[in-house]
Amino acid sequence: MHEYQQKSFTPEQESRLRASAGPSVYIPNFLTEKEFNFCRQLVMRPIDYPEHGKVSKYWGFGWATPTGQMLKWIKPKIDEILDGWELDFFAIQEAINPWKLHADIRWYADKIPYKVILMPMDVEPVSGSVGPDNWPETYTAAFTQRNFLSRWPDVTKTTLVGNDQSNWVRPLDNIQYEGLVPGYHVTEDQWQKYFSHLPYSDLEGLTLDKIHPWTPGALFHWDNTAVHCADNFLGNNIKTKRSLMLFTVLK
Repeated sequence: MHEYQQKSFTPEQESRLRASAGPSVYIPNFLTEKEFNFCRQLVMRPIDYPEHGKVSKYWGFGWATPTGQMLKWIKPKIDEILDGWELDFFAIQEAINPWKLHADIRWYADKIPYKVILMPMDVEPVSGSVGPDNWPETYTAAFTQRNFLSRWPDVTKTTLVGNDQSNWVRPLDNIQYEGLVPGYHVTEDQWQKYFSHLPYSDLEGLTLDKIHPWTPGALFHWDNTAVHCADNFLGNNIKTKRSLMLFTVLK
């Protein structure tokens, strides 16, 4: 069971959160072939996922765990591309359904959310098999709109399912989202190619930052506050996608 605190940050915390915002970043070949294969073996092993929701299977862990200790070599590599970060938690994620439009922001009393880092580890087609050098095309899209948790009532919500999208509303109808621009800025061709798991109307008011391809060895990151989503991988004959993620906070 997960307990989510739906609160706003203090003015000082929110100021730091807003100052840390920036565009998403894509780094091809961030991992060497040896490093990628090591991480992929960790992700592809049988895992008893603590969270098995409607959108993904999900396992979070920290540096102190055995798996976290095996990944300590990744910290200096990330230090070279990202300043002022600390690990909140690692996550291994196996997709079930495409994520809809959302931000990963969560409230903490004593931490400031920063970047979400994703490293693609596997793309599994519906039929047949592929190697890491010929994955089917699939993507994660980041938008310029943000959620800084600036308008939450001071309440607590408890839920048994950590990733259930059934009651989500489009960003234009969610008071939390900022920076919405009147009209449609994602073309119908882009919608058909990447976002056909969503009604086109869900994209009203949104402007694209970047669309990041899943390629072996790559890393991309976006702000915890940034709106983003998966592409419609199920509609492209992909059964599931697996990734290694780092959720970070500001030092």
